[in-house]
Amino acid sequence: MTAPKKLIEVAMPIKEISAESVRDKSIRHGHISTLHLWWARRPLPVCRAVVFASLVPDPLDPNCPQAFRDSVEILLGKENNPGDPYAPYKDIPWTAVFDPMEDSLRNRLQMFIGKFTEDMQQALLHSRPSPAAGKQLSDASLIKWDNKNNEAIINKARKLIFVAHNSLQASAGSNPKSADELLKEFEELYSAVKNTETELYSLSDRHLETDTSKQLTVALNQAIESFLDRMPKVFDPFAGGGAIPLEAARLGCRTYGNDINPVAHIIQKGSLEFPQKYGKPITYSKSEFENLYGRDELKKWCKENGKHPDTENLKIEIPNRLSFDVEFYAKKLINNTENEIGHLYPADEKGNKPIAYYWTRIATCSNPSCRAEVPLLRQFYLVNKPDKKYYLSPTILDKKIDFEIAEGSCEVEGFVSKGNLLCPCCKSITDVKSIRAEIENGSRKVRLIAVIYDTPEGKRYRLPTELEQNIITPEIPLPSELLPKALTGGSIMSWGYKTWGEMFTSRQLYALQTLIQNLNLLKQELLYIEESYRKAIITYLAILIDRGTAISTSFGRWDVSREGIQSPFSKQAIPMMFDYPEGYLLGNNMGSLLNQLDWITRYIESENDYPFSVELKNASSGDKSQFSDKHLTAVITDPPYYDAIAYADLSDFFYVWLKRMLNDIYPLNFATPQTPKSEECTALKHHHNNNKNEAKQHFEDKLTQIFDAIEHQTSEIVSIMFAHQSTEAWTTLCNSILGARMNITGSWPMDTEMANRSLGLSSSALGSSVTVSCKPAQSRGYGDYKEVKKAVEKTVAKEVTELYKLGFRGADLLTACFGQAVSEFGQYNKVEKADGTEVTVAELLELARESAFNALLKGFDGDDFTKFYIGWLQLYGFAESEFDDAAKFSRVGLTINVNELFTEHLLIKKGNKQTLGNYQERIAINKRLGENKTDTLIDQVHRAMHLYAGANRSPLLAHIAAVADSPESAFWRVVTSLLELLPAGCNDHKQATGLLSNRDSLIRESKQASENKVIQGNLFG
Repeated sequence: MTAPKKLIEVAMPIKEISAESVRDKSIRHGHISTLHLWWARRPLPVCRAVVFASLVPDPLDPNCPQAFRDSVEILLGKENNPGDPYAPYKDIPWTAVFDPMEDSLRNRLQMFIGKFTEDMQQALLHSRPSPAAGKQLSDASLIKWDNKNNEAIINKARKLIFVAHNSLQASAGSNPKSADELLKEFEELYSAVKNTETELYSLSDRHLETDTSKQLTVALNQAIESFLDRMPKVFDPFAGGGAIPLEAARLGCRTYGNDINPVAHIIQKGSLEFPQKYGKPITYSKSEFENLYGRDELKKWCKENGKHPDTENLKIEIPNRLSFDVEFYAKKLINNTENEIGHLYPADEKGNKPIAYYWTRIATCSNPSCRAEVPLLRQFYLVNKPDKKYYLSPTILDKKIDFEIAEGSCEVEGFVSKGNLLCPCCKSITDVKSIRAEIENGSRKVRLIAVIYDTPEGKRYRLPTELEQNIITPEIPLPSELLPKALTGGSIMSWGYKTWGEMFTSRQLYALQTLIQNLNLLKQELLYIEESYRKAIITYLAILIDRGTAISTSFGRWDVSREGIQSPFSKQAIPMMFDYPEGYLLGNNMGSLLNQLDWITRYIESENDYPFSVELKNASSGDKSQFSDKHLTAVITDPPYYDAIAYADLSDFFYVWLKRMLNDIYPLNFATPQTPKSEECTALKHHHNNNKNEAKQHFEDKLTQIFDAIEHQTSEIVSIMFAHQSTEAWTTLCNSILGARMNITGSWPMDTEMANRSLGLSSSALGSSVTVSCKPAQSRGYGDYKEVKKAVEKTVAKEVTELYKLGFRGADLLTACFGQAVSEFGQYNKVEKADGTEVTVAELLELARESAFNALLKGFDGDDFTKFYIGWLQLYGFAESEFDDAAKFSRVGLTINVNELFTEHLLIKKGNKQTLGNYQERIAINKRLGENKTDTLIDQVHRAMHLYAGANRSPLLAHIAAVADSPESAFWRVVTSLLELLPAGCNDHKQATGLLSNRDSLIRESKQASENKVIQGNLFG
């Protein structure tokens, strides 16, 4: 039987996914990103949407099992959902004309994934400000953050996945099960898990090994296994920060995750395994609780819960055993360390300790007659908020530079500008090369210039005391692991720093080393705990200290707008910092380990509602023996972005500390001096003899090897998320997919990288994050280029028509066409031209792009210049582009000479490149643009925009009367097309909105003005 297409191959609610994904970037407490830093982690909404849409079929596909269609009707239909929350839009809200969405099972699935609220729909329909981020998606949407633990919503998805998986597997049989039968089986399996959980977790002192606890534990594991045996198997070969496997496990799948990086693996253990396994309720008897945690902790619990510690048969109920234990032992670790080294952080006369110390590096003025030691400060603010401003006010006496703390606005320029030092004593300039040389040669003087402390009224700032300036820290060996040779976004290596240990001051190193020593002592105290659970607790304590390293380094940043400590990793690099905060790790406030602990326990408590953990492996993917042939249902992954991020290099910052804490717990994972580099699937030339081509070949070979194994191991679909913008990176990705005997079957753009869609429209069509779906393909030998070209054009034309009905426009439409175009030439081992030369993937991608462009033009009725303008706007927006692109696309279905594009100012030259001309630029060049009826439509529309923006209405009405006196005229169709494509917020969009929203009144007034003019002519003629 032919397998039906998956939903992800035919339709995705990308606008809704994009809106919630942008919101996801700002969500903090309980979010996976807050457990531990990892780079380029995918937003959870797009991951949940892609997992779900990869596992359910398109209900409109003729081969879709009837049981699944019926399940969609049962679970998402009007009858069983009061208010009909999954009804498709009455009018697609982001298009400029009335576009009702068909009420089909496919569209109900889309609305289940994500649907805009009525307020958001109205905002989009009428170009109003959008509601707050949490109010944009309906409360019934699967991908909404607020629903991640909403069992009613999540179980709808689990049921649909269960029915899809089991009905597809049974479809070859003669008696396929009905929707009701399959939904009943789901309930039985899921209820068995929930009932056994309730029984086990209500057992008093279940941590003790008794016959009852052992039986219930075995029963629960069997119930979970029985459930997972009936669910799809999902694998992420590049698990990274864990977002994809987290969402696959949340949706009830048997989930696997690989990553070659040990730091990523430890983060995954803490985010994808331990909370789901161990973050469960526990009930203790009073004696057992007191035995484990002591009398003081018992009193504390009783006080918090309104109980008396001497109550008979007192039961201590802990909602989450794991978070409770992590917090308990973390506080013990911190207190032990504070007792040992707290004297290195002196308290003030009231006994209060600072929350942070503010330091600056020092450089020597290059003027031989001055040689002042100058703090390298770019600016002097300690806090710069609208309602709160404090700054360091320099006081200079001879060559001695001191500071006072002043309140208000700072009018003094910093001592450093563009890396160069302006000496405040002699006014000489010391260039950045001289400063770099001084630091590189070992002169690394620093100075404590302010102390930050907390009060009931907020953070306050004071100058350091003499005692604070002269703290002597015992000398200890530096971590000697080497810094990377280079980083894609900049590195401190060029400033003479050689090892990771040099990133820390002596006091920071001493504090970290003491914490690690005390962690090792605590490990011995925890030996009584069952081994796998003990490993979980110790892992979180190591993650806690590891988080502390990022805020206790001499390359962090003090954020004056938020009064907070930022890690060195605001970019995928370690930039040089001239000033830095030193957080007091052992305190109680911001910058402390207790503050970091809160993020960890919140995450544990946020992801403990379901029992499905991920099976993790710290290894490179591509091993065909890891899974048997067609063992996996789906692979869903987010491969490394070519050469954009040096994951292994950056993560060594954390590895050197995790290795010191966990090498006895995970000896194999921390067996190497630093993270593996040579096998990492990236295209970083500094790992490959500084040779770009060698690095590119490594990336493509590694990716192909992994995809080749995936093709063997996967039975249904592979979905790949990719956000690198370059054509070269996309060519490499497609080469790897096609080289592994797979074919691309769909592609969807998602706004996961930026908060404003106008930014996306001003870049290339493939500039946003894109998810492509692939399937194993049976290649048909060699293809003739002419025949393949015809097939691509036909497929793309059909796709444009279908996607346009679903509301796709502009770059989104082009990108969605891309997958279908690639699928045509992906059917062949090779595509050859008439002379026998092989057509490259890069050429085929260009063909797909041209075909989409041509299909878009055919759907538009107008002159060739206007067609070009509309098509170019869809491809490039107002971004700069190469001259060759203009020549190429002027020949696609158009009769335009490329030079005419410039003489008519449709394109405006900017150096060696060009941009599309907006109405203001074109009118400025040609004051009479669009005056005549014979002028092109785009000229006439741009003139109307210019006149609409002006103060005199009469010329506008005369123009409308001459060229746009009917609502059905081509003029208004051009305005409508522009409105759907122009970046929101730009001036062209503003004028197009005004014209279209006032169309009827403008036509009416223009006719009245014409009639009045005729009457006046008759009276005075």
